Amino acid sequence: MRSPVYPDVEMVGTMIEGVHIDHCPRSGGHWLDGGELALLAKRPIEEVDALLRAGTPVERLIHESSRLCPRDHTPLQQIEFPGYAHLKIDLCTTCSGVWLDARELSQALTLLGRPASSAEPLKPTSGVLHLIRRLLDRG
Repeated sequence: MRSPVYPDVEMVGTMIEGVHIDHCPRSGGHWLDGGELALLAKRPIEEVDALLRAGTPVERLIHESSRLCPRDHTPLQQIEFPGYAHLKIDLCTTCSGVWLDARELSQALTLLGRPASSAEPLKPTSGVLHLIRRLLDRG
């Protein structure tokens, strides 16, 4: 699957806390298929969908994005949350996948109110670290 930011870059699959997500090695962004953000946030899918799609008390601005969904190639919709360091989530309204730029995953989890007991920093798996070492050794 190709990155929505750099369509010439193939994303790399990785596991974070048992959830498979796709990572763009060039931009540092993440693609999460529908439901995966809810799994990482430890919240019901309906709550996460309501925050992204329906009217909620959280202020948000919706813009058209120039990026395309890496799954079905439809234009993404950018949802900006001004009260959360201007977090911007790119949402595919067709497949419910989300694109998060580098460092936005932790912001999104904070916005979703991830339980404090799970607020430890996300760490890459040993497979990801091994891939990074291999890529650096090529340089």
